Amino acid sequence: MNGDETSLRYCAFCGLPVPKSMGLGGQPSAREVEYCCSGCRTVASVEEADSERGAAAQGLFRLGLSIFFTMNVMVFTMALWSRDIYPEESFTSPLAVTLRSVFRWASLVFSAPVLWLLGGPIMQGVWQALRRWAITTDLLILLGVGAAYSYSVISVLRGEGHVYFEVGSMVLVFVSIGRWMEAKGKRRTGESLDALANLLPARVRRQNAAGTFQETSRDQVVTGDVLRVLAGERFPVDGRITLGEAHVDEQMVTGESQPTEKRSGDQVFSGTLNVDGDLHLEVTAADGCETVSRLIELVRTARSLKGRQERLADRIAVWFIPIVCLIAVAAAWIQGQAHGLDQGILTGLAVVLIACPCALGLATPMAVWTALGRAAECGVLFRSGLVMERLAAVKFACFDKTGTLTSGKPSVAALLVADQQPPELLLEVAATVAAGSTHPLSQAIQQFVNERLSNWTPSETPTVVTVPGKGLRTELPQQKSVSIGNRRLMEESQLDWPASLTNELSAHETAQQVFVGWNGQVRGVFCFGEVVRPEVTEAIAACRALDLELQLLTGDGAPRAEAIGEQFSVATKSNQLPDDKVAAVRELARQGSVAMIGDGLNDAPALAAADVGVALGCGADVSRDAAGVCLLGDDLRRFPWAVGLARATSRIVKQNLFWAFTYNGIGIAMAATGRLNPIWAALAMAVSSLLVVTNSLRLGRYPDQLSSSEEIPMSLYEEFAGTTRTQEPLSSPPKPQTFAATPS
Repeated sequence: MNGDETSLRYCAFCGLPVPKSMGLGGQPSAREVEYCCSGCRTVASVEEADSERGAAAQGLFRLGLSIFFTMNVMVFTMALWSRDIYPEESFTSPLAVTLRSVFRWASLVFSAPVLWLLGGPIMQGVWQALRRWAITTDLLILLGVGAAYSYSVISVLRGEGHVYFEVGSMVLVFVSIGRWMEAKGKRRTGESLDALANLLPARVRRQNAAGTFQETSRDQVVTGDVLRVLAGERFPVDGRITLGEAHVDEQMVTGESQPTEKRSGDQVFSGTLNVDGDLHLEVTAADGCETVSRLIELVRTARSLKGRQERLADRIAVWFIPIVCLIAVAAAWIQGQAHGLDQGILTGLAVVLIACPCALGLATPMAVWTALGRAAECGVLFRSGLVMERLAAVKFACFDKTGTLTSGKPSVAALLVADQQPPELLLEVAATVAAGSTHPLSQAIQQFVNERLSNWTPSETPTVVTVPGKGLRTELPQQKSVSIGNRRLMEESQLDWPASLTNELSAHETAQQVFVGWNGQVRGVFCFGEVVRPEVTEAIAACRALDLELQLLTGDGAPRAEAIGEQFSVATKSNQLPDDKVAAVRELARQGSVAMIGDGLNDAPALAAADVGVALGCGADVSRDAAGVCLLGDDLRRFPWAVGLARATSRIVKQNLFWAFTYNGIGIAMAATGRLNPIWAALAMAVSSLLVVTNSLRLGRYPDQLSSSEEIPMSLYEEFAGTTRTQEPLSSPPKPQTFAATPS
């Protein structure tokens, strides 16, 4: 991590980044508890009380008590307002004068607890921010409320002039309620990460010096310890199995829906589920460094890195506060000169309150934070909000082939058999020899044979000799010396080529070929191809519905590359070395924003060169440096889903910013001309923030087509394409190749 990332500080309540200082020093101590706003500070006090005493007592009681005192202040104020309704002669009696003085002092007495109960958290937050040399919106509220209280106290002590205790009290109540709902909304953006962290068990079984297992806290575990994990439990840390075997559900990390068989020597990740085994585990990454913690830290870091729109809003907010103060002073002076000091004070207070840029400050981060949390829930990790902003603007999508459109695992596409040769015998001999090797081509042959000869079992297990770079050799009783491998091995073994095979091979010249021969003759040929992922057709169609222009970049030769390209109607560039892929991406970038989708390994240069790099299969390493977006697992449908989410986020950010700027512009104009009471200004400020929060939280319900049997209709992707299509982009999609070959 760089220096900026290591110095990040997070809110003690909602877990979101605390606003940075202006760079003038005054950083808080490491032990100091920080909150990102006064709302989080207030709600945190409630929830702490709730956990300690079993009831939401202290914090809610403070708010309820403040409302009670405020209502009493309003009653006394209404009695004072009666002087503006009834004739002046009605208030000249000694009793009326005494009651007026009593009501003014009562307003002071009843409003003081409100200032202490609700104004305290605001003052504390402002002081903490000023120590960091940061100016927050709470400063505007504090200045406005402080001015109203100060003037009112002076009026009471002097025995003349208006009092505005009800204004200050109501402003504090409305602001506190609004901030309360705002803080609760921000807390929801971190719930997905909290749920992820809660998957890890708090207690583990650790092997002690005597060789027995003893329960201890997870945070006491260090690298090299041996843990025991029983069936039905989640792995608390990353580790390597040293004893036992089991099926492990890794869906939360890799996206694989079916449990994976694990045995001694295999790696497992924290948070994954031990389905049915009793395992001993050597810790390779302890608490705080394992997969789940790194995933959570990646999302938190992404929340702190701001996109262009958010940086623009921040720059505006920095200048907004001093400008508003100048407008408030100017409006107060003008209104005071025209309509008296009281009206001037009310006007200045209204300007300060209505201009409080809470909605502006929340417009972008609330939407981005919510979207990042939703993406993490669905197995998509964005490195930052800036990456999400770039993905929303992507015009071109370039795909790698091997490991992206295809599984990367070979399969038998065709079997060619020489004349007069029984196919069953060829399959049995090939499977017997292939059983002695772990090479991917050998495993593909075994799978092919098992699918066609379901009742066949090898009668012998010969000693197989591996010829490096060429193939396998062994001795069988009936066939004598058997060779299985490439053409060079056949030539070295002096095996003749039947004319029938020579003619048939011309139709499969682009496929990888493995020959089988014995007794002086080549008996057959296995032709291999890659398995196209079953979800590719749906993913390509979804990309087209988003109006993305697609291109395939592969290192394969032209015939094999064009076959895949024709299958999905995608423009193809073949024989692409890593440098060639970089050049192709940069060429497209001259026409628009480019996303490169690959497996994150040999495609790293192209991923880094693209505007947005998207890596598949990041479960084992959630911090791929070259990719801006990581898809946990290999389901390519996650890519168009992520593009749709990014575009939805961009749209909601624009809605929020439009509302915030419109609200502040109209509100300031009304307040500066004396048409807005400070109480209504405070209420409008709270409602504005609530609308922005509610609109942003809609992203938390963005549908996930992979989490249920129902798929997102193409119309939803088209909604985020920004245009209306006149026809389906793939009206009759070609069927995916199955490579289900049968013996000739």
